[in-house]
Amino acid sequence: MKVDNTFDKTELLQQLSFAYNLPLQSITFFPEGEDSYGYIVVSETGEKYFAKASTSVPNSRLRVASLLRHRYNILGVVAPLETREGALSVRWQDFRVALFPFIEGKSRWDLWKVGKDFTDTALSQTGALIATIHGCSETLESNDLIVAKYNLPLRHELHTVLEAPAKEIPPQNQYQKQLLEALAQHRSAVLETLDRYDSLGRSAGALQTPFVITHGDPTPGNLILDTENRLHLIDWDGVCLGPPEKDLVSFTGERFEIVLERYLTERQCNVSLHADIFGFYIYEWTVNEIRDYGIKVLFKNNDAKQNEYDWESLQDYLPPNRELMEDGIAAIRNTLGRYGVLPKHRR
Repeated sequence: MKVDNTFDKTELLQQLSFAYNLPLQSITFFPEGEDSYGYIVVSETGEKYFAKASTSVPNSRLRVASLLRHRYNILGVVAPLETREGALSVRWQDFRVALFPFIEGKSRWDLWKVGKDFTDTALSQTGALIATIHGCSETLESNDLIVAKYNLPLRHELHTVLEAPAKEIPPQNQYQKQLLEALAQHRSAVLETLDRYDSLGRSAGALQTPFVITHGDPTPGNLILDTENRLHLIDWDGVCLGPPEKDLVSFTGERFEIVLERYLTERQCNVSLHADIFGFYIYEWTVNEIRDYGIKVLFKNNDAKQNEYDWESLQDYLPPNRELMEDGIAAIRNTLGRYGVLPKHRR
């Protein structure tokens, strides 16, 4: 969750009004997301939009979302609107700001927070949507997209976090103090987790599985059911060429088979899925969360509320729960075997 920054939103509203040729009237901070700033924008006629300000999302990723929505007519893809000049974002201060339709409804995360979840029908819809996106890979221009690698992005940042206690830098607040103590206690467990992650990465790379267009982060907060129970997939910051498992790993667990069955039906081609690739992304999530929240608390955050949120979020991953992750990989392997999608030599 992001804490709002202090820049002038009135200026941003005026720039968006001009760029998109819309009579925008108000802008309100939306406290969701991790790396970008989000705002609900309302026009004079009551239409709502979502503005997203980011320093790290290239236009090539926005373009993929736009093509999926408009060329391939995938209605579940929430794509950026075009400016009056046909661009998909506008420059503002140090940010690129894109404007999207606002989806009235509840995300899967919203439901989780009150002890509910998607119905089987909604999960089945999700499997179909992911399959449809993956199926566009052969005909969608993707030369500018990042290609997923079986290696940790920003690995140096993780090592910077792990080495921080040894540098004996005085903590500036209670959250840095608690984090430094936890890192000193659990450093070896994190390094063992990283070793297992690297081992899974080597195994995944040797498989040479075909890559597809992946959303990259179809997590519960990015899946929304609108007021008419139509499914929408938002937040295309992580779109890339990668293995199908990169998206499907978000649905592993108790009801994975509902998503998997519909996904396989919709793909209508021979699909092989690999438990080690699922495992790679399960481990990557954990080490990435330690890296990301660690860097924020130790070196980036200036806001006490943001520090509190980031420190509390890190509790789920420090120390890493290796037993839970390995159990998850074993369960995935069993499920893939039942559906006959493991490579023959691994069944």
